[in-house]
Amino acid sequence: MSDFIPLSIPNLSGNELAYVTEAVRDGWVSSVGPHVQKFEKEMADYLGLPFAIACMNGTAALHVSLLLVGVQPDDEVLAPNLTFVATLNAIRYCFAHPVLMDSEWRTMGMDVDKLKDFLDRETKFIKGNTVNQKTGRVIRAILPMHTLGCPVDMDPLLELCKNRNIRVIEDATESLGSSYRGRKAGTLAEVGCLSFNGNKIITTGGGGMILTADPELARRAKHLTTTAKTDPVEYLHDEVGYNYRMVNVLAALGLGQLEQLPDFVNKKRTNLKHYARLVEPLPGLTMFVEPDFAESNYWLYSLILDRNFPFSIRDLVQQFSAARIQVRPIWALMNSLPMYKDCQAYYCDTSLDIYRRTLNVPCSTHITEQEIDRVVSVLQRLTRGL
Repeated sequence: MSDFIPLSIPNLSGNELAYVTEAVRDGWVSSVGPHVQKFEKEMADYLGLPFAIACMNGTAALHVSLLLVGVQPDDEVLAPNLTFVATLNAIRYCFAHPVLMDSEWRTMGMDVDKLKDFLDRETKFIKGNTVNQKTGRVIRAILPMHTLGCPVDMDPLLELCKNRNIRVIEDATESLGSSYRGRKAGTLAEVGCLSFNGNKIITTGGGGMILTADPELARRAKHLTTTAKTDPVEYLHDEVGYNYRMVNVLAALGLGQLEQLPDFVNKKRTNLKHYARLVEPLPGLTMFVEPDFAESNYWLYSLILDRNFPFSIRDLVQQFSAARIQVRPIWALMNSLPMYKDCQAYYCDTSLDIYRRTLNVPCSTHITEQEIDRVVSVLQRLTRGL
């Protein structure tokens, strides 16, 4: 019904239909076709990188990126405890072990100071590798994720990992259009990953992308995502590869979306400011805003509850649901899930605090000010008299 306000839905108001129609009309609907190459080139140009390799989703991009940097069975990969489950799933696809790091409130992403503390206290540098003293395993890589679009404080993280031979994969699946100290998210490490899921700032329905400036990594990424095929005619393959290709019709959709990305980012940022102005007078509530070193795409808008706020996140979900407004808690912590509950986790108290106090509210790029006013009116009613 028209009075329902969704959390985040696609904005297909540009040339998407024209480009998809072109792909269908010309018969290019499978995993080859001109729109895939054009989408890769235009994304690379937007980001200022030489290479962007399209694939079927963000999880596939993460999986292949881990293989690109040499993650092997029984290695360890550092990852946030507060993340979407795909981050850890990709690590397990490599038969490697996640080690969970805490978050910080400035970014809701990985706490670099606590990461340094972990590396100083819990690891040793042996024969060119960082080794976890508790497990004896090599820590091969790290997956910092830009939570809900806000970049992690990457410069000190990159320096820490460079000195310890830990490869960095930038999980930028939520942060296309964000920047860190003037550099675009996804371009900060040797490999970056994007997602174009239906709720992302631009979408191909599904889809993802691997980003790199390294020609050899780009060549291998394309090879692995296209079943490791070595001959254009014969069905010859030289290693275990993956059918992770993006299909042309979805790339056509992505081209129409990418054209609108700057406008989408501006709308996201403008609407966040409107939310923040309305929420500021309300007792016990604030909107999450970026730190001064970052410019977020504000993929999702996070409402933060004070610790003594009289209603829980679940109470608020019920109140918004009754008002026909879709809201969502942030993800369950990885060490609370049955398949990851036994992972080593390094003092993840802040990530627990973020989980308990964060609610994501409607943020589609075409949400109206009137709809934002209606969302906030639920909060105004709940906080009246506090």
